Amino acid sequence: MTDQAIAKRVNEALLLRRVPHGNFIAALERGKELLKLRDLGMPGSGFLLYGESGVGKTALTEALVAYGNKHFGPDAVIRTQLSSGATTKAMLSGLLAAFGDAKPDKGSASQLVTRLKGAVKERGCRLLEIDETNHLMPGGNAPKALIDNILNALKILDETGVSFILSGMPSILTLWTADKQIRSRFRVTYELEALRYPGDRPAWRGIIAKFLDDIERNGMTVDCPGFPDRLHAACNGLMRPLVLILTTAVAIACERKSLKIEARDLDSAVHRQIDKLDGLVDAFDLDMEEVTRHSQECHSSKALAPTARGLNDILRQ
Repeated sequence: MTDQAIAKRVNEALLLRRVPHGNFIAALERGKELLKLRDLGMPGSGFLLYGESGVGKTALTEALVAYGNKHFGPDAVIRTQLSSGATTKAMLSGLLAAFGDAKPDKGSASQLVTRLKGAVKERGCRLLEIDETNHLMPGGNAPKALIDNILNALKILDETGVSFILSGMPSILTLWTADKQIRSRFRVTYELEALRYPGDRPAWRGIIAKFLDDIERNGMTVDCPGFPDRLHAACNGLMRPLVLILTTAVAIACERKSLKIEARDLDSAVHRQIDKLDGLVDAFDLDMEEVTRHSQECHSSKALAPTARGLNDILRQ
């Protein structure tokens, strides 16, 4: 087996170790239910999905596109992503463009709605996904005129039976609280948060031991003094940056035709994938004393702090 094939196998194993967020699973299952509503003779519905960047919102909407394509046809799920300064008309244009409309931005908003309605019916669309909905609300504000525009645009839900998912930053909850008609259409909200592993030192070392086992069992090794503590400082115990660091380091080691992941590979991976908001970007190039200090001072880092007493210890007092 080539080095590249081994690296691919290692990274596939590392990616499988990601822990799905509970609300990710719940929202995915609800999305699958939305796709079946038409077959059950039920009206369209929807939900709001919100969270900060990098928590899995796009991954979830893409997973539903793939699921819809596989089980209900190529146009079952249509997705658009709004850009900064977007308007409700731009939202409608984006959906039409996703349907392959030749002139998605031509016409008034009401004309776009009419064409979108026709596309939904003609193509058998069951679910419309609008990512980065927060771009409709500069500064996080949702004035009444905007709410009215959104409601008018989404009346397509009532007339075609199509369902909606609106996703974006936490500011989209403004829509949820602004109008009861929106709450009647989007009956539930799901918050995705960055998953943080348990912070005590024994638990963290146990987690890293599992990742190391994946690496070694699939044909590579790690040669880095202080690896668990440096890794914690680099990612502050967050799952997403941890996986990014490890998978990128595997690729970098493969680039130099080595099956041994060294500190320099991990250092390069951190600088490619992580910024100071995620953790200590020089964690694999500093003295351990500085690494330890970072973890002790970081608001999220209990990894190098004393382990808290368990509940049983407290109850026995």
